[in-house]
Amino acid sequence: MLALEKGRNMGKVLANSQAKGISARPTVYSENDDSDVLHYHETSYLTFVLQGGALAKKRMDEVECFPGTLTFYHAGEPHQCLHQADFTKSINFEVEPQFYLENEISEAVLNSSIKQNPNVKFVMLKIYKELQMKDEFSDSSIEMSLLGLVKSKKALESKRPVWIDKIQEILNDKWNEEVTLQDLSAFANVHPITVSKHFSKYFACTFGEYRRRLKIEKALQLIRINKFSLTEIAYECGFYDQSHFTRTFKQLTGFLPKHYENL
Repeated sequence: MLALEKGRNMGKVLANSQAKGISARPTVYSENDDSDVLHYHETSYLTFVLQGGALAKKRMDEVECFPGTLTFYHAGEPHQCLHQADFTKSINFEVEPQFYLENEISEAVLNSSIKQNPNVKFVMLKIYKELQMKDEFSDSSIEMSLLGLVKSKKALESKRPVWIDKIQEILNDKWNEEVTLQDLSAFANVHPITVSKHFSKYFACTFGEYRRRLKIEKALQLIRINKFSLTEIAYECGFYDQSHFTRTFKQLTGFLPKHYENL
């Protein structure tokens, strides 16, 4: 098994941006790379796929990675990536041990928090944007963004109601269809007041914000296909016009659609 120390990737690194406790490296992979070799990283590792795709094999688990997918790897976790496209591009983030030590949290807590946060993809994109800017405010901004993802031990241990998963299911399945509060209530078999009272707690946003996030997540995939114009993507994702799409995209990701397209 191949061990990769800090800063090493299986593909070709295009750039390296660093701040206190975290780094990001845009990386490209081709069919000639050795990324299918079983390996592990000595630091916590997150991969955000921009283009192409891969099948990530982690122990007994397999994860289909496509544009817009974020995958977390524990330090020392054996895995291999079987790239399913001639060309794959991703942003690879490394979270160093000093981040955990200085903030008195564990890798397991960060991973669990990330899994429960529906906004995590957009947070990581904003962190990458901040790493590119790298001014006197960047270190603190990035640290605050990462810590903003972390949930308390009590929150992580609290039992998530089954009806929340049902609501997430219908919203994800009908991401571009009209879904009312009554629809959610009927599908989850809970009272509309219960849905209204607890939605923000479990989704970390309002109902409208979550619907917009789903649309932008779809746009993250479509933009990298290079088959549609930004205007076509805006309408495909249910926005009134390209201007509305552009404002929402930048608000959530930190990037203009055109800039994201060129990453």
